[in-house]
Amino acid sequence: MHTHLDWHSPQSWLGKSPFHIATHGDAAAGALAAPPDPPDTSWIRFAAINNGFTLDQVFDPIWLPTLSALRDLNVNRLACMLLDDWFVPQLKKWGFDQINDVIVLSRPLRAAAFQTTSPLPKGLRLRPAKNSDLNAIFKVDAAFDAPWHYSKDTLMQAMSQVEFSSVAELQNEIVGYQISSGGKQGGHLARLAVNPKLQGRGVGRALMMNIAEHFDRLGAPHITVNTQCDNFASLKLYRAFGFRQTGEHYPVWQLEVGG
Repeated sequence: MHTHLDWHSPQSWLGKSPFHIATHGDAAAGALAAPPDPPDTSWIRFAAINNGFTLDQVFDPIWLPTLSALRDLNVNRLACMLLDDWFVPQLKKWGFDQINDVIVLSRPLRAAAFQTTSPLPKGLRLRPAKNSDLNAIFKVDAAFDAPWHYSKDTLMQAMSQVEFSSVAELQNEIVGYQISSGGKQGGHLARLAVNPKLQGRGVGRALMMNIAEHFDRLGAPHITVNTQCDNFASLKLYRAFGFRQTGEHYPVWQLEVGG
């Protein structure tokens, strides 16, 4: 079974196209779900195969209907992030290419503080995120390119589930935000974004200080974060705060859906 690392459960995608189930008699042989969210981008949210069936038996009959549905919905790309490699032969068969690698980093409790002489933007203020901030946070999230950006619905789901979230304001405008899950057992930075016009000015650093202080105060033994291996700006920031690679990594595959 493959389940996309998601704020939604596989069951929550039922009834949303495309979500196909392969059957053999009265039994379910497998399933493939890839509903788009946001509208132009889709991930393989769920793929499963029952014992006694092969990849070809389950996924060949439901692949063309899945692809057709994505084209009807004007989806540009279909992505898949794998936790293991059992699904790789099927992705290759369908024409997917590996486009990236998501790596995992971890920061121990009370790691050395970030050292810099660069001042933070004058007037920058951090505060807890509120539900009423959703539209402004969605605009900031545009800093992420496809297939990484979130829809408003996913942001709302994320904000309702996380343990700690905050926004950075400058001149009464939200210019950055972070959402983090976990608690005393360990924290996880799930999302951090800064308005592209203000990147490199210390907004991300201020949010990271906020995260580190929060989980250090809780006594969390570590904070983890995932990012693309080629996101050099994020990697520089995380490493400056004491994050180090754990060796875990998850390959990302993508198919240009086309017409």
